[in-house]
Amino acid sequence: MFEQLRTVGYTNLTMDNVAAAAHTSKTVLYRRWASKDDMISDALREALPAPAEVVITGDVRADLLALLRCVQVAFTSTKGTAFQIVSAEAGCERGVVRQTVIAHVVQPCIDRILDVLRQAAERGDVRPEAATELVASSGPALLAQYSLVYGPVLPDEFLSSVVDQIVLPLVTPGQAVERPAAAPPVAAS
Repeated sequence: MFEQLRTVGYTNLTMDNVAAAAHTSKTVLYRRWASKDDMISDALREALPAPAEVVITGDVRADLLALLRCVQVAFTSTKGTAFQIVSAEAGCERGVVRQTVIAHVVQPCIDRILDVLRQAAERGDVRPEAATELVASSGPALLAQYSLVYGPVLPDEFLSSVVDQIVLPLVTPGQAVERPAAAPPVAAS
């Protein structure tokens, strides 16, 4: 099915075509899945990595890399098809594939990154005020942005750069980011 998605796209994928490729009937497919979206979501859930299975070691850098690799695998595990569909659905109201990827990989990875940051803050390895959802989501957001611009293959060097140049400097004690002073209000003329 992923090969068909990649070649014909989400819009042109039909249950008839999937049934023919699987050497079965459309009726058999409909016994298992009520719709094309259900079938695709189910196939994605099977193909996507499980963030809960990522082993957390207590080493902040290693844990961040492991969780970002989970997002990396999500973009590439279906030969880029999942990410292509997510990108195509970006403006769609329903976006069932996008919601599946977010619900089963991206958000669980963000939640686990936040847990890693909070635990590290308790140990004094991370500034407590930096253990926020915004900081936790910065890595996955940068991976998604890279994929939109360059395609679904995320080089390991990019993951390392995100961790070493963005996330760790945001959270490391003694690296507090100073906020600029608020500009004075402009008087109306």
